[in-house]
Amino acid sequence: MAQRTEALCDDKIIGIESIFTIINGRQINIKGKVEALREKSRDNKLFCPCGCGANLVLVAGDKQLREQHFRIKDAEKESECHIVTEGIVSVNSKIVLKCWLDDKLQADDIESRVPIYAVNNSKRKYEFSFISRDKKVAVSYCHLKENLSDAKLSILDKNSKGIKVIHIVDEENGGTDGQYPEWLMKIQKRQGYCLLLSIDGREYKKASLSAVFYAQNEDELWTEVPLVSGPLSDYNISDNGDVLFRDKSLNLICDREKETFKTQIENKKLIRAEEERKRREAIERELLEREKRRIEAQKRLEEEARQREELLEKQRKERENFYKNIDSIVVQQKYVAVDPDGVRFIKCKYCGKVSTDKDFINYGGSMGVNVGTCKDCNKNSKELAKERSERFIAMTSKRERALCCPECGGELRVKQGRYGDFYGCSNFPSCRFTSPMRKQYQNIS
Repeated sequence: MAQRTEALCDDKIIGIESIFTIINGRQINIKGKVEALREKSRDNKLFCPCGCGANLVLVAGDKQLREQHFRIKDAEKESECHIVTEGIVSVNSKIVLKCWLDDKLQADDIESRVPIYAVNNSKRKYEFSFISRDKKVAVSYCHLKENLSDAKLSILDKNSKGIKVIHIVDEENGGTDGQYPEWLMKIQKRQGYCLLLSIDGREYKKASLSAVFYAQNEDELWTEVPLVSGPLSDYNISDNGDVLFRDKSLNLICDREKETFKTQIENKKLIRAEEERKRREAIERELLEREKRRIEAQKRLEEEARQREELLEKQRKERENFYKNIDSIVVQQKYVAVDPDGVRFIKCKYCGKVSTDKDFINYGGSMGVNVGTCKDCNKNSKELAKERSERFIAMTSKRERALCCPECGGELRVKQGRYGDFYGCSNFPSCRFTSPMRKQYQNIS
């Protein structure tokens, strides 16, 4: 906290900033003001504004002094004082602003900490930070945004009597983080923009000022839009009380930037809407393509099902036709009798039974493709073997007997054995007939 920064003199509050001014760009203490306040102190005419009655003395002029301030003249009354000390940032900001107004207004009637009742008949305790009745300009500085109440601002507006009020707040109140800047919007609604003061100690030449306004972006989030920013000395005040930045009206700059920002937001929304439209169209196209692929897949499945039905029906008819004509099919010996399912049918050459190849001990051969011996007729008796041999001899020529198995009628093939080559039945192991090649050769010759 800063030391005591104000005193009561001639029933008026005197702030420590009242002793500062700017001459030829240099910040100095006002000699006449300092001497006058010291004279008042010697005459015990400077009092503590808290009402404790303590006399104050001005402490200023020493180059080694860290802060100019007022202190109690009678140390014994220190304990009775209830003054609320002011923050150092607030004090330094007021010193800087006092120097700015002296530099730009060149007015002799600039007063600080002027209560409203001194301007109008209001009994409220709010005050103007600075006022110049000749220039009809007042400055309301606020360090903490919490002090920007609607009541205070409304009362300042209503009781200014044609005086243009310039609202300035400390830079730490800037920023939004996307939230609605409730306190700063109270100022923006009154002057169109907000002025954010940044200081470096109490030196006027190091102070800077930024002008901003607050608006919602394309995401409906609140954002701080910069207008101008620069040293406080680059700002001026026109004859009608408008703030100028390098001789350009902030009102005009603000109107132009707000229109530009509005156009940018509208363009961004249009671009976003167009992107959203394209995205929806892409999704719709994808859905249509998926539906098209689904329909095509469904048609393929239906076509495959239809083809399967046709194939099954064709196989059923072929199977039905095969079984219907099976007797005539097994009689011919040109091609194998196989049903549509690939099952081979044989006719027993002994009993005439027609059945699948599973019921036959042997079958096939060049003379009887669809003829064989069923398991029931394969008795391996001497009579049956003799009968088969005699029938074989009677039915075949000498050369054919050499090429056909005398047991089952199968084809004889050359095979290799332990004792050389020999003839063996192709229906092995169902038929185990063998013959030496020499004997077979003799039979042929």
